[in-house]
Amino acid sequence: MTTRPEVIKQSELLNQLVLDRNSLEELGRVEVLWMHPPKHQVLGFVCKSGFLGAKKTAFKLAQLSTLGTNGVLTQGQPEETDADKVRKLESVIGHEIWSDAGNKIGRITDYLFNLKTGAITQYLFISSGWGGIAGDVYQLPPTQILSVGSKRVLVSETTAHKCALYREGIKQRLTKAGDVLKEDYVQATQEWRSLTQRAQSATGGAKERLQTLAEQAKERAHFLSQQAKERAQTFSEQIKAESQTIAQQAKEKSQTLAEQLKERTQTLGKQVEEGIQTLTVQAEEIFDPDVKHASSSSPPAPDTTPSDSTIPSNEAKAVDSDYWGDRSDEPDQSAQSDQPIDDDDEPWI
Repeated sequence: MTTRPEVIKQSELLNQLVLDRNSLEELGRVEVLWMHPPKHQVLGFVCKSGFLGAKKTAFKLAQLSTLGTNGVLTQGQPEETDADKVRKLESVIGHEIWSDAGNKIGRITDYLFNLKTGAITQYLFISSGWGGIAGDVYQLPPTQILSVGSKRVLVSETTAHKCALYREGIKQRLTKAGDVLKEDYVQATQEWRSLTQRAQSATGGAKERLQTLAEQAKERAHFLSQQAKERAQTFSEQIKAESQTIAQQAKEKSQTLAEQLKERTQTLGKQVEEGIQTLTVQAEEIFDPDVKHASSSSPPAPDTTPSDSTIPSNEAKAVDSDYWGDRSDEPDQSAQSDQPIDDDDEPWI
């Protein structure tokens, strides 16, 4: 899409990179615009290329296809020219502006033109303030120029006082900046005073607040101390009551244990005494069998057996041996041979 702004400054085209639209080959950079001052119209521009820009080629304004921020695109073949012809091109850049009253108004530094038609819409000139270097930039319509010379242009005195401001100069900017700084200083001073008053008020309020907070803290500390004291007293009383209860319970438990131990000791004493008596009786029965017979059996029946004097000695031995369990399985042949024994007459245990 072709970008062609309606009106631009001639200085915006200077030193722009020039490319061929079809081949995108680099053709050089814009050196100068060539114009026709009497008609106040731009006809084209000259491009420089090669070593030190020695090669010059001229393009008509209609050949400019696209103008971008980084360069321009052209179409068609340019015409070759040389440095002498370029130097002879007419231009009003650098011309002084004089009024018909003989006053120097300023100097032309740039101009605005229609990129499509090439018509110059406004000349831009710097006022004569500060030696024509740092003055304000004003607009001069081409219709207000009375004549154009090789170094100067002439305008009416009335036009000189009616030129519109295009851009403020350094002097005016500094003046405005000084006014702004002065206003800022006044405003800053007022704000500082206001802040000082607020700080003083805040300081007084802060002092009162600190005093109030200190009193509140003091009351709070006293209340907490009193609470802690009451809690400590209550806790001490609780500990004392619990200690008494625990001591009473321990005393009762010790008495109960003592009684239980006494009863248990008596019971064990009785059991031991009974056990000793039982063991004594059993020991007597074991070591003295006659005591057992005497105590446990009824009175013996009349003895029908012969006395010991009539019983042979061998027979007495046999009886004694049978009583202690030492009787052999076979009867004693010697006893049988001497005298028969009647089993029904002997007690058998």
